[in-house]
Amino acid sequence: MKQPLFFGWWQVVVTLLVQAVATGTLVYAYSVMVVPLATEFQSSRMLLMLGITTMTLASGLLSPWLGAKLDAYSIKRFMLLGAASLGTGFIALSYITQIWQMPVIYALFMALSSLALGPLAVSTLLARWFSKRRGLAMGLAAMGTSIGGFLFPPLLQWMIDSFEWRMAFRLQGGVVLLILLPLISLLACDRPESKGLHPDGDDAPPTTTAGAANRFASTKDVLKERNFWVIALVMGAMFSSYSMLLSNLAPFALDSGATAEQAAGLISLIALFGLMGKLLFGTIADKVDLRAGLAGSSLLLTLGLLSFLNNDNFHFLVAGAVLLGIAAGGMLPVWGALMAQAFGVANYGRVMGAMNPVIMPFNLLSPPLAGAIYDQTGSYQMTFLLFAGLLCVAICLTAAIQLKQDN
Repeated sequence: MKQPLFFGWWQVVVTLLVQAVATGTLVYAYSVMVVPLATEFQSSRMLLMLGITTMTLASGLLSPWLGAKLDAYSIKRFMLLGAASLGTGFIALSYITQIWQMPVIYALFMALSSLALGPLAVSTLLARWFSKRRGLAMGLAAMGTSIGGFLFPPLLQWMIDSFEWRMAFRLQGGVVLLILLPLISLLACDRPESKGLHPDGDDAPPTTTAGAANRFASTKDVLKERNFWVIALVMGAMFSSYSMLLSNLAPFALDSGATAEQAAGLISLIALFGLMGKLLFGTIADKVDLRAGLAGSSLLLTLGLLSFLNNDNFHFLVAGAVLLGIAAGGMLPVWGALMAQAFGVANYGRVMGAMNPVIMPFNLLSPPLAGAIYDQTGSYQMTFLLFAGLLCVAICLTAAIQLKQDN
């Protein structure tokens, strides 16, 4: 008799689609959204970028609180709240009359959505449903970010061209609500126990490390853990390197003699091979020491950056984009599985929520730092060497991470 599909895989479907919609509309479609706003309000580039900045800052402040709540309360309800906030935020954007209202809306509405529909909530949910196949589950779910990045920018641009920007924003808000609210309501489930199941669909629950469920009574306890700071520094180095590169890749490629189409193609290559990286690293994360997986992803990032040093040859730029895409695809599933193994499932939301604001400054500072170095030297060579060195330090730090048995 054919066994029914383990309900945990439906959680993978839900989280893949949730991240596709949230990341596709919040991050990848952002540059499409600001074009009509620039025309309408005659705004500077700096003001137009403040939406992402205020969302990042607000989510960093909110993350420790929400992470702790995810461990204690229903993730499904927070995801529903995030979906409602995301759709409402896009509709609210369609009614702005001054450009300063845009970053306010991103702080009030989009920050919560980026957490409740992003890696914080998604990884916490999947860590409960999977143990032996946790890496694969997180890798598959993370593919949603790339899929959303592929689908939503052209969809929004088509709506802007067809209906003008205010109606397009309202339609986007409606699409978000129509997709996410029924999807989460019907399929999301907080814990396998509520369905009479165990992680991975096994007949018995996985072995739990003694005392794992009660290791952290507060966020202050989390901050006393050496593992917390080591992993945060490694991930900060990785995320900042990737953020630096993505934000500067197009001008760097143009400076290197590439055409605008070739520069855009390099970004598309990173997104395409990011899908491959998520699947590849998600699969191997369940079979190798997760520290080795993290070091491998860091090494690929390093090699990708070093490939860009030979910018006279476009083939090296292509090779660098491929390496960076695979490496970036591996970051989320390996990080997610590593956090569960290092800190335990019961503490997952609290620890992940506390780590996000530690990583945030790396992401905020790396793009302008690269720009400042370019302004002083007229080249990105020093920037790539600097971040390659930072990643080498991160690779060494992975050996200092102490892992417990799967819990």
